[in-house]
Amino acid sequence: MPSLPPPRLTELFYDGAWHDISGDMRESDPVTITRGVTALGTRADPTAASATLDNRSGDYSPRNPLSSLYGKIGRNTPWRFSVDAGAPWVDLPGTTDNAITTPYTSNLDITSDFDVRVDVALVDWATEQALAGRWVAASSRRSWALSISSTGLPQLRVTSGGTMGTASTLTGPAPVPAHAGQRIVLRATLDANNGASGKTATFYTGPGWEGPWTRIGDPVTTAGPVTIYSPSGVQLEAGSLPDLTAVPTRGRLYGMQLYSGLGNGAQLLVSVEVEPVAAVGGTTFTGPDGRTWTVRGAAALANRHTRMEGEIPAWPPSRDLSGADRTVRIAPAGIMRRLGSGTRPLDSALRRFIIGNRPVECWPLTDGEQATQGAALFGSPPATSTGAVAPAWGKGSVGSWIEPTLLAAKETDGQIEFRPPTLGATASWSVDFFRSGGGLFETLTIIDNGRGTDADPNTMWQLVFILATDQITVLRTVRTTDASSFTNLGNIPSPGIFDSRPHHIRMSTVVGSSSTGWIVYIDGVLVASGAESGTGRAVKLVGYSWGLGDEVSLGYLTYWGATAPTAPDIYEAFQGFPGETAGARALRLSEENEVPITLAGLAETSTELGTQEPQRYLEALDTIAAADLGMVLEQRDARALVYRTRTTLYNQVPTLVLDFANGEISAPFAPIDDDKLTENDVTVQRKNGASANAVRTDGPLSVDSIGRYDVAPELSLARDAQTTQQAYWRMNVGTFDGLRYTKITVDLGNERAYALVNDVLSVDVGALIRLQNLPADQQAGDVDLLVTGYDEEVGATAWKVTFTCVPGEPWTVGVAEDRILGRADTAGSVLGSAVTATATSLPVTTTAGPRWVNTAEQSSEFPFDVTCGGEVMTVTDVTGQLGDRFERSVTAGWGTATSGQAWTTTGGSSSDYSVQGG
Repeated sequence: MPSLPPPRLTELFYDGAWHDISGDMRESDPVTITRGVTALGTRADPTAASATLDNRSGDYSPRNPLSSLYGKIGRNTPWRFSVDAGAPWVDLPGTTDNAITTPYTSNLDITSDFDVRVDVALVDWATEQALAGRWVAASSRRSWALSISSTGLPQLRVTSGGTMGTASTLTGPAPVPAHAGQRIVLRATLDANNGASGKTATFYTGPGWEGPWTRIGDPVTTAGPVTIYSPSGVQLEAGSLPDLTAVPTRGRLYGMQLYSGLGNGAQLLVSVEVEPVAAVGGTTFTGPDGRTWTVRGAAALANRHTRMEGEIPAWPPSRDLSGADRTVRIAPAGIMRRLGSGTRPLDSALRRFIIGNRPVECWPLTDGEQATQGAALFGSPPATSTGAVAPAWGKGSVGSWIEPTLLAAKETDGQIEFRPPTLGATASWSVDFFRSGGGLFETLTIIDNGRGTDADPNTMWQLVFILATDQITVLRTVRTTDASSFTNLGNIPSPGIFDSRPHHIRMSTVVGSSSTGWIVYIDGVLVASGAESGTGRAVKLVGYSWGLGDEVSLGYLTYWGATAPTAPDIYEAFQGFPGETAGARALRLSEENEVPITLAGLAETSTELGTQEPQRYLEALDTIAAADLGMVLEQRDARALVYRTRTTLYNQVPTLVLDFANGEISAPFAPIDDDKLTENDVTVQRKNGASANAVRTDGPLSVDSIGRYDVAPELSLARDAQTTQQAYWRMNVGTFDGLRYTKITVDLGNERAYALVNDVLSVDVGALIRLQNLPADQQAGDVDLLVTGYDEEVGATAWKVTFTCVPGEPWTVGVAEDRILGRADTAGSVLGSAVTATATSLPVTTTAGPRWVNTAEQSSEFPFDVTCGGEVMTVTDVTGQLGDRFERSVTAGWGTATSGQAWTTTGGSSSDYSVQGG
């Protein structure tokens, strides 16, 4: 147990480095940190802190020219606060060859199947780094190694002869699903001879040594079985392997395990967990298997927990009446404070896509209603109206999710011209534009920069849009010194663009040595193509004309060189990326806005979203999280964001387990049995689509039992069918029948709580905590809670963390073929009659649905757990003909259950009591 305040480090970042200012912290004032969200599916508020600095020197007055920090600190100076507490891990700073090593012993000589597991948290999971292995280049003594590729893919390397020429690299099919700084166990198995003339590696992640495991894509197979070379004398290393990667590993290493063989027959060769056996600042430690490990290079045994990294937006001075005591009360904040300060909405997805891919030029035609010309994005002359009637600027629409565009009004005719910069002589090109409306007769004209001579012909390409015949005609005219030739290249029948809906049209040329290919795309699909003699030139002029028909909207005329993005890609951007997953959209938007972000979970398993609407950046992230029921967070130890997908909240292993009876939970402790989170009538509306309704009609929280609690969220979803899934899931979460443990306080000044300090400080937003041995007048059995935020106070008189929580049990979901989570309850089952504390037989009647499995017919399904009145028991035998009969032996009485008590299967841990068949 530490004395208060605990050892802590406060730093400012200036002159390109972090600087310790702990000596200027006022110990009499605690540091407070508030972090997280108030409900699932919403963005966290910016992390907020408060602290007081001694400013008698005047150093923390940014405008003071006598300050030693003058010109170095100011608005949004980076600030970091850390505490040293608990057991250590291996800190790998990534500056030199940092690792831990253990000497060679003969049982490290693995030549066939093996299983390696590394408990690690990397600063960047998308950087090439080594994690563990026996890999020495000198004298060609390479055996095996586990590493991460530069794109975040897990890799397992083995050699059959110690040389690179005999090495095989098996690379996982997908990146490791972990965000920056996230602690996971990465596991790799090798089947050295898979029986099909090859070898197979499989990669997994899990929260601990025993999982549960989530496989990273499909197993990876390469040709040829392998007998692994195992050189005598080569030590085992965890962390950097300098002979494998030039980049030192950066992060935290908590332990590793190595098995020889696979499955139930695997033999544990190496097992080490750093925290229980190492000492802070030490250089060696011994694992439970008797192996001695040595810290190498810049690695260190450390226990420094970063509690917040943020920015100081203001430096308000304060002084006492005498003027002698001067302080600055700072309020560091996370980067979401700054990101949320603007009011300008994001540009449309199309505009950002075009800017990000940098065309030769683009005229968005999104100028205001009083405009007389259309500005170019990259400095070319503006688009100008040359027809008899000027277009209506800012009154058109090529999509409700796109900025207002140019409108060619009904029954008018006109023309607009675009003059791009010169690319040079010969050049392939593409011209895109986007339209909606009926129209009548429109022409897109593209003229190249040829001079119109025999040696330098001038070519004009035209697409003519004809409503009356429902077709597009492709024309080509070549002008030389004395003549011009006109060619009708063909018609595109029924192009589908005259339906008043938004459409994308592209014309491209591909220049060959003596001919030029031409291609026309509509909505990302190739609809016509051909090749003409002659060498194509770069574009000099583009014109678009319309005449005397229904109104037409036009926008984003874009001129590309030879490296244009594909037509399907730009069409996808034009549509606002419908079907894009929540994780993928969070990453894309953040990259476009130059905001660092990492993803917790797999993008492909997150919710598929609808059209991306113009919104401010953080509002767009809110929309993503609302549809996915995920979380947008600030990274705790960096000025960056994390998007945590919904699936990462399912079936979690508790990060922290608190025993109420052992005094590990502090006051205030006041669970509430109320209706604040109740939602029993849920209607989910897909934006611009259909809706679905889910109503709880049975149970204690049904609309008939407690009344109607209706909600109707509108969500960005890709398909109407998703609304049903969303409605029932939200109703499931909103009708959880249990107490709300809204605030859980852990006092780290309490010796019993401080024993859990590593786990307490590991809890972040979205983690699961479990309460055990609660008072009898509360909910029976263990209680799981999902953390949505926390408040922390670190000072001379107190060190407390108060977690804000919602029920975690609804986030335990079924998993097909899982021995525990793959079980389903009967539709109804009750005790057939009353039983006493010493009863050895429990008569159970199935009231609805299928009966319980029985030992005679399904013996492989046993044992399993059931819950009766909060009591968790392990069922080892079920018999009976007219009803199900559970027999049980009693080691200690648990009270009397009355007739009619409901039974359910459970994934929880069993008690001291067992239920046995007879």
